[in-house]
Amino acid sequence: MLSSCRVLDRDQIKLLAIITMTFNHISHVLMTPGSILAEVFEDIGYFTAVTMCFFLAEGYRYTRSKKAYAQRLLIFAFISQVPYVLAVGFFQLNVLFTLFICFLIFCVMDSSLPDLQKNLLLTGLVLFTVICDWAVVLAIAAILFKRNEGSPRGQAAAYGIVAMLFWSLNIPGYAPPDAAYPLLSGHAILHGFYASLGIIASAVVTLVLYNGKRSERLTGSSFAKWAFYIYYPAHLLVLWAIGQML
Repeated sequence: MLSSCRVLDRDQIKLLAIITMTFNHISHVLMTPGSILAEVFEDIGYFTAVTMCFFLAEGYRYTRSKKAYAQRLLIFAFISQVPYVLAVGFFQLNVLFTLFICFLIFCVMDSSLPDLQKNLLLTGLVLFTVICDWAVVLAIAAILFKRNEGSPRGQAAAYGIVAMLFWSLNIPGYAPPDAAYPLLSGHAILHGFYASLGIIASAVVTLVLYNGKRSERLTGSSFAKWAFYIYYPAHLLVLWAIGQML
């Protein structure tokens, strides 16, 4: 019965991730912070990063050249950095850098290093993401996805942990400035939960609806391979330009 639900291929899900990411960036760049519509757009976009991390883990497992994959991530991370900073208005490393670190995490986990060195490296990589978009959360998601490869129940648990972590880290940011106990603010708890819904949606899409295949129409096409990499900096530049005109 579950197999009948698997109606989405990898490229359809990636297209959905691109669309939801765009909603999030429209919220940040063009909309009034704090408005209901701005928050809806923002929360929709939280579907994207963890979904791309899930497919990064899958791509790492099946790619014929890990070196080329890592180089592609890093090159487009650098290309995207200026558009990202222009769009968001402050400095931090964009999410492609975070995904590159996730790729390094997979490499470390697959290495033959002693456990102590491996754990120290993993800790260092997770901490490095503090200066990146999706700080810490995405790196922990990468570790959990890697450790639970081949286990649907384990992957579901991984998503649950990531959603709870993201929820808890968002609570202080949503608390009113005058709240005596920010972590106990009902308003903040509720809005933190809304933020985590994108991750829960990603779990449903990748674990229940994903059929494990690429689009038959795009098989062998370079479009699917390069679409996200090209769209990411391009749409940030467009949104920044629109923001400047407005």
